[in-house]
Amino acid sequence: MRPQQALLVVVVFFLSSTAALSTVTESEQAKGLTLALPLSDRSIVGHDGATGRSLRARKIIDTQDESTEDRDLWTNIKVRWWLELGKTDDYVKKALKLNGLKEEALTLNKNYKAYRYFVEKSEEYKLNKWYRHEFSTFQGWKEVGFVKITKASDLDKIRNTDQFRVYKDYVNYVDHYLDLWLKAGNSPPAAMIKRGGSEAELTARTEIMAEAGRSVPYAKVALGMTEARYPKSLLYGEALEGHEDFNYFILFLEEKAPAIEKELEELKTFVRLSGGRKRRQKELVQELGLVKKYVTTK
Repeated sequence: MRPQQALLVVVVFFLSSTAALSTVTESEQAKGLTLALPLSDRSIVGHDGATGRSLRARKIIDTQDESTEDRDLWTNIKVRWWLELGKTDDYVKKALKLNGLKEEALTLNKNYKAYRYFVEKSEEYKLNKWYRHEFSTFQGWKEVGFVKITKASDLDKIRNTDQFRVYKDYVNYVDHYLDLWLKAGNSPPAAMIKRGGSEAELTARTEIMAEAGRSVPYAKVALGMTEARYPKSLLYGEALEGHEDFNYFILFLEEKAPAIEKELEELKTFVRLSGGRKRRQKELVQELGLVKKYVTTK
């Protein structure tokens, strides 16, 4: 690839509002950059009048002749472009001239490495894209095709499916980065914690949150148990108990209880607790108090 061609690609991608070609890093998300930036600055795909530029960029990517020394660079750019556009495995195989190949003929092909990279990154990229677009977990539930799964009693039918695994990965993805966002002192994005999930989705979401060991304060935020006008103000006492989804909070405590007790027992084995462990012990004791109050007496 000639220097002029490389410069052209850089300019095209700049005009296409490309903030970055790689997935947003954890440190950037922790700082809140993902949620703070407008979507047009977070996506490779152009928005709001940038359609023409996106099409021109796509044409350049799909038709550019590749020299041997620049093939890896171009392939990497194309793969990331396909990821952003949500292209299917079949599309990518055909684009990389791998369609119809099997076994050794496939794995020994010069483009197989790029295909494997696409396969490995496609789910991660999809989850990141949902997060950048502030999808709630219920939106993720619908995206994987669970619109008709509405009753908690139907969960056992889907727990071992690939779709449920993707949904679970998205819940954990949201919880991880949203927790960092909240700890940085920010208010939760309304779109990501709005109510409206089905009984099945809320049950699954709560169980996943408990399994991952999320804190009680985070669980309250994720379940919408905050003051309407002040989304960082958590509900307590009668206000908490009167919340329409309070039964899911009880489920969270019930599911997390064994892990709380186990961690408290582990802390007892230390002769002396550090400041961090003392704070953790205090937090766990408070959570266990809620378990005893709401779970054992329900």
